Amino acid sequence: MNFKQIFALLVTALLLAGCGTKYTVDRPEPSPPVRDTETPEPVEPVKPARPQITPTTIKPPAEAIQSLPAAVALRDQAEVATSANDHARAIGLLERALRISPNDPQTFYELALNHLAMQQPQQALQLARRGLTLNPTTLQRQALERLTARSQSML
Repeated sequence: MNFKQIFALLVTALLLAGCGTKYTVDRPEPSPPVRDTETPEPVEPVKPARPQITPTTIKPPAEAIQSLPAAVALRDQAEVATSANDHARAIGLLERALRISPNDPQTFYELALNHLAMQQPQQALQLARRGLTLNPTTLQRQALERLTARSQSML
């Protein structure tokens, strides 16, 4: 026997073994038949009770956006560059972080701050406004609003 014949026999055996498997399904017992002589009593539909709204049942606002670890690492590197007044490097790092986490308001804030430090208020204003549309936390919203006002005053 050659390899092809052995392979064909093996596949056939496996298929036949798989075809003989029986599966059982548990089915509920049928309900007893209703007699024609009995008339069932009318049943009123049950209305679900309205849930009481208490402070514990109210859902909190949506969670803040969580950055991916790679984006956080780039933001940390950008913070070091910002501290060293290397704003061009910080902007490059923050733009890379935005490609990784494009919906992070914190990255938009830091990027706008660096553009403002480089005397680019128009770019800073656009970035701060974009950050405001991304569900920032209360503190992030306040910081972005202050940055927006600073950018507008520099125009």
